Amino acid sequence: MKPKKADQSGWILASASPRRREILKRLGLQFRVEPSHIPEPPRKSRETASDYAVRIAHLKASEIASRHDSGLVIGVDTIVVLGSMILGKPENQAEARSMLQRLSGRWHEVISGICLIDCDLERTRSSYGISRVHFRRLSPEDIAWYLQTGEHHDKAGAYGVQGYASLLIDRIEGCYFNIVGFPIVVFQQLCRQSGIDLLRELKSR
Repeated sequence: MKPKKADQSGWILASASPRRREILKRLGLQFRVEPSHIPEPPRKSRETASDYAVRIAHLKASEIASRHDSGLVIGVDTIVVLGSMILGKPENQAEARSMLQRLSGRWHEVISGICLIDCDLERTRSSYGISRVHFRRLSPEDIAWYLQTGEHHDKAGAYGVQGYASLLIDRIEGCYFNIVGFPIVVFQQLCRQSGIDLLRELKSR
């Protein structure tokens, strides 16, 4: 099948995340933002963390795609997983402190589920990226310092790798952008599966 050239004005990001917007802008992709506002359902019994992240990404993309007859909708959901436990966005500082204490001196996984819906063809492609992150051993003073930066607000796992938390992390394995919240390589793979040559499109801009 000959790769089709997407109308880049038809790209829609179903997320209000400033970090995802920045990553796509740096790629040179032209898109508009239509944030999904669906409530995230709880994890199903025996559902893997990766399946859960993909399911949420699909729900986000589907909500926005249902409003359009054309365009390419991107839905993404990023979760932090410690063992079998998913660490979501902390509701308060006490919960954020507890999460950072758990992450201290340990490896954890960051999983970003991503869904691409071609509204014209009513075709959906989904996948996920996994990266591993290791926190150095944190002292109570380290944690108190980080919390006072306020960076933990609205962050899965109570930290943002691209900010002050970079001082708390000593090793990562896998895609850095996946940890920030957008798995670029997986996105490219989904585009290729959908017949979109993303590299050629970006080079032509």
